[in-house]
Amino acid sequence: MPAEPGQHYRIPLSRPRITDRDRQSVLSVLESHRLAGGPWTTRFETISQETLGVPTVACSSGTAGLILALKALGVTGGEVITPALGFIASAHAIRAVGATPRFCDVSPETLCCGPEEVERVWTDQAQAIMPVDLLGVPAPVGALMEWAKTKGVPVIEDACEALGTRVGGKPCGSLADAASFGFYPNKILTMGEGGLVACRDEEVASRISQLANQGRTGPGFAFSGEGFNYRLTELQAALGVSQWEGLESRIDDRQRVADDYLKLLETVSGVVPAPAPALDQSGDCRSWFTFVVILENAGWRSSVREYLATEGIETGLYFPSITEFKPYDQSPRGDLAVTENVSPRMLALPFHADLELSEVEEVVRSLQEALIRCT
Repeated sequence: MPAEPGQHYRIPLSRPRITDRDRQSVLSVLESHRLAGGPWTTRFETISQETLGVPTVACSSGTAGLILALKALGVTGGEVITPALGFIASAHAIRAVGATPRFCDVSPETLCCGPEEVERVWTDQAQAIMPVDLLGVPAPVGALMEWAKTKGVPVIEDACEALGTRVGGKPCGSLADAASFGFYPNKILTMGEGGLVACRDEEVASRISQLANQGRTGPGFAFSGEGFNYRLTELQAALGVSQWEGLESRIDDRQRVADDYLKLLETVSGVVPAPAPALDQSGDCRSWFTFVVILENAGWRSSVREYLATEGIETGLYFPSITEFKPYDQSPRGDLAVTENVSPRMLALPFHADLELSEVEEVVRSLQEALIRCT
């Protein structure tokens, strides 16, 4: 259950990894007295571009990144097709630019949307497609890009949960017209908040940079067109650079924790891990935003959460359908059979890079006891 004020879980749902190097990087910014628009932001954009292989622009959040991408790609009205299963930020970003989200379903094999799901809800009002890499599982962006070409619309990827995921030798976020990453404390890397937009076109990146910085086109009072204050601070950028330099070890450690869960859950009845496609190519990996299981019966979830909470174990609801919340309960949509079947049975278990095997064993043991009580 959600923590009551002052409640402390022995095993929390997530916990950011903060190192001495992170602390020293942030301290160096404070000592420099340059807290915004400095060298750390440039370094953050450089290191992210080297990893993703495409131009990148730092911004204040993953949601801001989606807004900036939509704006830069000319989406200011009509409809944007996006899955109903995911975090509400994608819908908020669409609405913020004056467009309307049209919700599609997801594949039961990946819990992401692909061309088949998008085509089912397609209308002539559609101006863009916004797939979501749910739980770190990559949406089939390559296939969506090919399909979108036939319609003449851009693909803006919500990759906020998939930094570090690679498929076919390509990083998530490098194939779409634009992709947004977020760095909230539960993400694989964190700056507290903060975001990043990756895009394949230098001109689009330039427009995004201008939009994120009040429409600024040069030093001093040089402005043109609309703009926003969606900038990253130097404090955030310094933490982001330090964290990014440890990205591979974080991916490896989260994979270790996921493997522990997968092995231990093999003997637990009444629950299965959330589906994900096999990654067959050498070098491919999934970054594991969190670890979600699917309960056999939606009616068990509240009781399971309550029991785990009494054992000091925090859990989360990842994710309710966006259509459950106003104003999106009135939004256009297609048939959401998979979303409506899976969403009420999803349960996020404690997951972070420093979770010990003994803690995973305790979570799984308590989960099994809770399920036995339900049956």
